[in-house]
Amino acid sequence: MTRPVQERRITWTKDNVHPLGGYRDELRVDVGSMVRAMRRQFRLVMIFAAIGLVIAVLMILGSVPRYTAAETVLLDEQRADLLNEVSPLPNAVRSDTAVQSEIEIIRSRALAYQVVDLLNLDEDADFLSPPVGATQRVIGAVSSLTDPLARLLTPAPTVSGTTTDGDSAERTIPMLGSDLVVTDRDRAANILRDRLNVSRLGRSLVIEIKFADFEPRRAALIARGYGSAYESFQLGTTDEIAAKAENWLRERLDVLERKSTEAASAVYEFRAANNLVQVRGNLLTEQQQSELASKLMTAAADAAEAEARLESVESLLARSKNGEEIIVVPVVGGQIGADTDALRRDYLDARLRYRRLVDQFGAEHPQAQQLSGSMALLKEAIEVELEQATEASRVAYNISRSREESLRTDLQAITGTSDENLALRGRLQQLEAISETYAQVYRDYLARLEVTMQQQGFPIAAIKIISPAEVPKSASSPRKKAMLLAGLLLGGMLGVLIGTARELLPKPVRKISTLRQEVGINCAGLLPGEKSRDDAGWKPTRLRTIERLAQACEANRQKPGGLLVAIAPLSPGLEDHHALPAALAAHLSHNGTRRVLLIHEEKLPPEAIPGPNAKGPETVLLQKVLESWSEQAGTEASDVDLNMMAKFLRDEFSFVLVALRPLSLAEQSDPHSWSYDSTILRVPWGQVLPGFVTDALMDHPRFHSSLATTVLEDAELATARRYISAGSYEELEINA
Repeated sequence: MTRPVQERRITWTKDNVHPLGGYRDELRVDVGSMVRAMRRQFRLVMIFAAIGLVIAVLMILGSVPRYTAAETVLLDEQRADLLNEVSPLPNAVRSDTAVQSEIEIIRSRALAYQVVDLLNLDEDADFLSPPVGATQRVIGAVSSLTDPLARLLTPAPTVSGTTTDGDSAERTIPMLGSDLVVTDRDRAANILRDRLNVSRLGRSLVIEIKFADFEPRRAALIARGYGSAYESFQLGTTDEIAAKAENWLRERLDVLERKSTEAASAVYEFRAANNLVQVRGNLLTEQQQSELASKLMTAAADAAEAEARLESVESLLARSKNGEEIIVVPVVGGQIGADTDALRRDYLDARLRYRRLVDQFGAEHPQAQQLSGSMALLKEAIEVELEQATEASRVAYNISRSREESLRTDLQAITGTSDENLALRGRLQQLEAISETYAQVYRDYLARLEVTMQQQGFPIAAIKIISPAEVPKSASSPRKKAMLLAGLLLGGMLGVLIGTARELLPKPVRKISTLRQEVGINCAGLLPGEKSRDDAGWKPTRLRTIERLAQACEANRQKPGGLLVAIAPLSPGLEDHHALPAALAAHLSHNGTRRVLLIHEEKLPPEAIPGPNAKGPETVLLQKVLESWSEQAGTEASDVDLNMMAKFLRDEFSFVLVALRPLSLAEQSDPHSWSYDSTILRVPWGQVLPGFVTDALMDHPRFHSSLATTVLEDAELATARRYISAGSYEELEINA
C-alpha cells in the first residue's frame, strides 16, 4: 500500500534564508520592486498632488492681481566718452562693479524719495493702503500669532546707552535719531523699494527697472518716474561735482598765480644782478663751450681714424719687407688707387700663368723664367706704392692730431673762465626750474577750470532711456500656470516622500513568500475578501486556496481513521469568521461521501447552521460535544478525557475540523488540551507584521508543532498584485 506523501515544510534559518535568492549581502537594484512600490503608492501621490493643486487654486483665488511695468535704461558708452572729453574727472569704466553700483543707486532710498516727490505718492491714499488678498491675510494672521513670541525671545532695544569706565563711572549716551517720526513720505518710499525690481539684462549695459502695483497705469507711471529720476540724478551729480571742483580750482589758482609771479620776478632779478646775458635762451659762455666741445669730439674721432689707418698700412709694409706676398695697397681715403689696382691684376695674371707653365713644363722652361722675372718686378712696384701710402697716412694722422690739440686748448681756456660763474649758473637754473614748474601747474589748473565751467551746464547724462514703460495689459502675479504646476509638483513630491516613508516602514504580511522567508512557515495561498468579489480572479483564487488547504489536510492523514484538524485565526477582525471552516469542511466531504464534523468553539449565527437534511459536513458547538461526551461517560464536562473523545471522533469521522478562537485572545498559552493531529493558521491579509505571527506561534508551541499550513484571508487581489513580482510563481499559480 502506497503511503500518502506528506508535505515537507522548510524552516528558514539565518544561514538559509532563500535557496534561490542569492546572498543577503549582495547589492542589487530590483527594478521590479521599485515599480511595484510606485504602483502601490500611486494613489497616495495623486491624492497629495490634488491637495497641492487645490491649495494653489485657493491661493490664486485669494490673491490680488499685480501689474508689472518695465523700463529699460542704457548706460551709454558714447555719451560717457563725450563727458570724458569735457570733464576734468573722467567717468568710471563700465565694468561689472560699476554696473552693479548703478543698480544699487536705482534701489537707493534717495532715488525713491525723488520718485515720491515727483509723483506725489505720499498724498495717494490708494498707494499707501494697498488691497490685501486672502493669502496675505492668512499670512498676517499667522504673523500676529508668532510675532509676540518672537518679541518675547528678542531682547528689547536700548533707548539710551550707558558705558562704564575703569572707575565705574557711568555716563549716558543718547541714541541718535530716537526722535525720528515715520511720515507718509517714508512709507511711500518703503513701498516703492519693496515692489521695485532692478536687474541687468545678461552681460549687456542695459538695466531693466520693473515696478509692480495693483493698478496698471500707476505701475507704468512709477516705472517712468524712476527712469526720469535716475536721469536727473545723473545730471545733478555731474553738476554738483563740477561746482565743487570749480570752487576748489579757483582757490588753488589764486595761490598758484601769486607763487608763479614771485618765481618769475626772482629769475629776472637774479640775471640783472649778476649780468647773465642770454642768447637764444642760453648763456653766451655756455653756447661757446657747447660748440667747442662738439668740434673737439669730431676732431678726436678723425684723429683716431687716421691713427688706425696708419697702423694698418705700416703693418702691411712690415709684412712685405719680411717677404710676404702683399698685393693690396690702400690709399689715404681707404680705397685702392687705379695704379695699384692695375699692378695687382698684372701680378695675379702673371702668377696664374707661371703656375700653369710650371705644372706642364717645369720651372726651367724659358717662358716660366721670364714670367718669374716679371712677377719680381711687379712685386717691387707694389712695395713702392705701399711705402708711398704709408707716408701719406702718416701725414694725415699728424694733421688730425694737431687740430685736436688746438681745439682742446681752446676749450680749456673757455672752461677755465666759466668756472667762476658756475655757482651763479646753478642758482639761476634752480630759479628757472621753480618758475617754470609754477607756470606749468598754473596753466594746467586754468585749463581744468575752463573745462569744469563748461561741464557745469552740460545737459547730457551718461544714460539713455531706450524703452519707456507702458501700461501692462495683463497681470504679472499671481502666475497661475506656475502656481498650479508648483502646487501639483510640491504636493506630488510630498506624496512621494510619505509613500517612500511608508515603503521603508515594516510591512505587514501581504505575500505568501513573506510567511515562507521571514516567518519560516508554509502558506496555502490567499483567500480574497468581499471587496474583491468583482475581480475576475476572486473565484479561481478562492477555489485554488481551499483546494490546497484540503490537500494539506489529506497529506497529514497517514493512517486509517479520521484526522483532527484545528483551525484558528491569528487575530480577530476577519470579515466572515465562519466561512473558511465551512468551505473547507464542504470540500473535504466530497458532497457527503465522507463524514466530516465541523466543531465551532464560538456560538454560530443562524445562517451558518445547516439544515437537518443538508448534505455535507455536520456542524456542532464544542460545548455541546463536551456535554454529550460527559453524559455518556457519566462525568462533568470539565473532567472529560479529551484524548478518548478525540479517538472516538477519529473513528466516527474522516475529518474533524475544530474552529478555534483567535490565538491572540487565548487566556492561556495553549488552552486546547485535546490532541489535534494538524493545525491551520488563518492570518489576516495586510493587518499584522511578520514578527506578530512569529510571536503568536512561539506563544502556542503545540499549535505551532502541528502546523500544516497557513492561509492569508480577506486579501484585496488588486492590491496584492502590486506586491507580487510579475511573472513569479506566486502570481501565476496562486493568485491567478
